[in-house]
Amino acid sequence: MSDLAASMRLGAPYGAAVSSLVVLGLLVLAVLGVRQALALQVPRRRWTLAGMRALTALGTALFVLQPQWISERMQEVQGRLAVLLDVSRSMSVRESGSARSKTRAERAAELVKRLQKGTPAPELYAFGADARPLRVGELDGQELASEDDTRIERALEQVNTSMGDELGAIALVSDGADLTPGWTPERLTRLGVRVHTVAVAQERDAPDDAITAVQADAVAFLRQDAQVEVSVRSTRKGASPLTVGLRHEGEIVSETEVALDARGLGKAVLPFTVTRTGRAVYSVSLPLAEGDAVPENNERAFLMRVSRDKLRVLLLCGAPTWDTRFLRAFLKADPAIDLITFFILRTNNDLTMASADELSLIPFPTDELFREHLESFDLVIFQDFNYGPYQVGGYLPRIRDYVVAGGAFAMVGGIRSFGPGGYDGTPIAEVLPVDMAPGAAAISEQPFQPVLAPELARHPVVELVPDPRENARAWSELAPLAGANQLLAARPGASVLLTHPSERDGQGGPMPVLAVGSAGKGRVLALGSDSTWRYSITTAGLRGDASAYDRFWDRALRWLSRDPTLEPAQLETDRERYGPGGHIDAHLRLRDERYQPLAERSFELRVLDEGNRIKSAQSVGSDASGNARATLSAPRAPGAYRLAVVDEARGVLAEQGFLVEAAGDELANPQPRPELLRAVAEVTRGKYFSDPADVQLDALDRTRARSLGTDVRAPFSSAWFFAFLLLAFGAEWALRRAWGLR
Repeated sequence: MSDLAASMRLGAPYGAAVSSLVVLGLLVLAVLGVRQALALQVPRRRWTLAGMRALTALGTALFVLQPQWISERMQEVQGRLAVLLDVSRSMSVRESGSARSKTRAERAAELVKRLQKGTPAPELYAFGADARPLRVGELDGQELASEDDTRIERALEQVNTSMGDELGAIALVSDGADLTPGWTPERLTRLGVRVHTVAVAQERDAPDDAITAVQADAVAFLRQDAQVEVSVRSTRKGASPLTVGLRHEGEIVSETEVALDARGLGKAVLPFTVTRTGRAVYSVSLPLAEGDAVPENNERAFLMRVSRDKLRVLLLCGAPTWDTRFLRAFLKADPAIDLITFFILRTNNDLTMASADELSLIPFPTDELFREHLESFDLVIFQDFNYGPYQVGGYLPRIRDYVVAGGAFAMVGGIRSFGPGGYDGTPIAEVLPVDMAPGAAAISEQPFQPVLAPELARHPVVELVPDPRENARAWSELAPLAGANQLLAARPGASVLLTHPSERDGQGGPMPVLAVGSAGKGRVLALGSDSTWRYSITTAGLRGDASAYDRFWDRALRWLSRDPTLEPAQLETDRERYGPGGHIDAHLRLRDERYQPLAERSFELRVLDEGNRIKSAQSVGSDASGNARATLSAPRAPGAYRLAVVDEARGVLAEQGFLVEAAGDELANPQPRPELLRAVAEVTRGKYFSDPADVQLDALDRTRARSLGTDVRAPFSSAWFFAFLLLAFGAEWALRRAWGLR
């Protein structure tokens, strides 16, 4: 038992500022008293009073500030030994580069097996990004090195927390290849436990060409230039410039040479042009030189989602009205929308002296639009548009097929839409989310305030504000609409978001005003009114806020075009790339088509390859909010994969792509760092071993200091010191009076 630590503190509760003022005041009094004493003629009296004033000032300061001396009583006790084994992918490196030599993991496994034969046997843990218990039967050097990260500090803290007071010391067996940004061993002093370190690799100059980093945008645009930045490194002596190649589906897309600096580092930028929409997998690679120690890091892959740079919208308007004017202005104002608009200014029935050739500014390109370019549009909108007079009827089946194949279609009301426009019984009616009342008179002209469906207040199309109650209030405060088309019951699977307060549908329920749904792979929207423009200018006059119109149409267009952030079910993984067999952490947010949580349900989480073959599957359950978390293993074979969550009744709810790489970030720079392991041992008062063969169980000190409490001494708070201080003041006062001073 010994005092291992001592410190001093001030017992006065005044704080640093007040204490400083007290010391300053006493110093001033001491100086004044000494100056008076030095005015005396007799030297003995002069120095006696000066000394008395200094003594009383010092005593007063000690009494007021109350300094305390604190010592902690520690006891060295024997604890248990924990062996923490590095199982990151850098441990798979063979130091000499020869297939006959042992990997770092195999050397480490041999050491741990030998230590396990000792008495008492140490506790075993493995770590990559996190520490986990390890069984002796898992000590296979060929299988262990699979983790994608090395996080020494976090693993040591987790073992320390897990074993608590039983822990005496930790033996860290690693190559030291921890590249955590900003981490230094000095931060381990707070552990309070010895860490003995064993370096299983010393060779730092093994010949190796590597791709250390790949930086590319996650999204590229169709037929536009893109680029990828590739960082390379070579430890080969006298390495010539490295050739970096970019491949897509096995074909060379771009190739360039990279000049290396004195440290063997270099960067290259490879341009390319994407030619197809969807998910694309590209790879960059270096030629494999003879004797390369880590051939796995000569190739890296990256995922890229290819889309159009703009949302392409076709808007057909039957007449120039306030509603068509506002929607066209909204679409044209958005730089992310490529808008093609056709307005019908007048028809053959209008009284005019002009010829039929002058009914439009340009000929209506019906065949070109609906036969040649229909599939190029992301969304088609019919706004108060009557197809009959413009030879569009023969193309309605193509529009239906376009939607079923994955397109988006919206019909906006008016006297030329739905039943009045003659769409009842047409192919368009087959994909709309609601049935319609037939005939030109199927219109209600009375102003009305639409009613938001309470159970669908979270649907993104009508979610003006996130909070459901505030959202309902926001809808109730909008300006009334001026008339509606008569719509009937919703189709199976459709969602009626807004209803009429008084009009009834064909079954006696509230008449739909706004409904959305799916048709095959596509999405559709039916809005039975041509006066949503009142949500802008009229609402601004009533409430001073004209933003509701833009918010509504922005979310409607994003939902129709399948903006990923508005999907009902979402699946996210903790990263985009994994090593073979790496751990995938997935977070699921599961909601149905009505955006209601799929609560407390069982789903299947599948790993699919590029051929849509199931590589693995496991069950996962959602909580009361429809959320779920799952951990699963990545496939062993490198390549591109998808993680999909599947519901037995609804099919695939959501999916997320990821890559399995032979190398990855962990093998991009697998050079050992024995100096880091040495520093860890020094900081924690452990022992460093440069060769696993030198490690003996008895040589690993397992003593740990345990606190037995603290002792606090405050010598200036006693009554004896107070009496001494009074005596000193009294003596000084008496002498000053006797020698003629006040």
